[in-house]
Amino acid sequence: MKRFWFVFLLTSRVAMSQTPDSVKTTSIPPKSNFKFGIVSSISFSLAAVSTPHLRSYFRANEIKPAPFFGQFAHWNGGFRYKRLKFISQAGRGLDISFMEGRKDDKRVAQQDHADYTGFMLGYDVLNARNRRLYLNVGTGAITYKYSVYRRTPQIVDWQDLTQYSQPGAIPSLTLTNQYLDVNLELTQREKRKRSAEYMLRVGYRRGLRPQAWESDAFLLQGAPTDRISQFYLQIGYNFSLNFDRVADL
Repeated sequence: MKRFWFVFLLTSRVAMSQTPDSVKTTSIPPKSNFKFGIVSSISFSLAAVSTPHLRSYFRANEIKPAPFFGQFAHWNGGFRYKRLKFISQAGRGLDISFMEGRKDDKRVAQQDHADYTGFMLGYDVLNARNRRLYLNVGTGAITYKYSVYRRTPQIVDWQDLTQYSQPGAIPSLTLTNQYLDVNLELTQREKRKRSAEYMLRVGYRRGLRPQAWESDAFLLQGAPTDRISQFYLQIGYNFSLNFDRVADL
C-alpha cells in the first residue's frame, strides 16, 4: 500500500498539498514592455576638454591655461518608441575659477562660458529585464569662451575702473563648433507608467571642422583654429511617462 501511494504522488501533475494558483504564479515579475514613453532627464558630467591650438598659444605667451577638466549640468527631453529613443539635449558649464594670490605678476586664462545644444538618436543594443544599454549618436553646437587677465597687486580706484586699461588683458576669446557625439548609455528599465531610473553615460563629442577663435571686442586676423573635443562621464536620472499603446495618449 505504501509503495502504491509513493508511485501515485510521483506521477501526479500537481502535489496534493499545493493550490492550483501556486503552480501558475512565478516569483520573478515579467519584463515590462511599454511601447511608447515620454522621457526627460537631469544629469551632471565631468568632461575633459581639448583645444590644443589655443592652449599652445597660451603657453607660447606665458599665459597660464584654464583647467582642461570641467563640470556640466545637462537637461534632456524627448520620447522613446519600443527600442528607439529621440532626445533633444542642452548643457551648461559649471566651472568656477578661484582667485589665487596676487603677489605674482602673471597672466591667467579663465573659462568664462561653456554650453551646448543638440539632439541625439539612440537604440538599446542590449535589452534586458532590468536594464537597457543604448548606443546614441547626436549632433549640435558647442561654445567655449575664455578671457585673459593679469593678476597684479596694483590698486585701482573704483571710479577710474572704466578708464583703466591693463596691458596684456584679452577680454574675450570665443569658439563655436558643430559637433558629432557618440556615447553609450546604461539605464534602468522603466517598470511603471510613471517611472524614475538612474542613468550613466560615457561618450565622446568632437567638432566637425576647425574654426578660428573670435573675440567680442576685436576683429581678429590670423587667430588659431581648433576643433573642440570632449571625453565625458555623465550621471543622472531619467523620468519617464510610459504607455502600452500610442492610442493611450
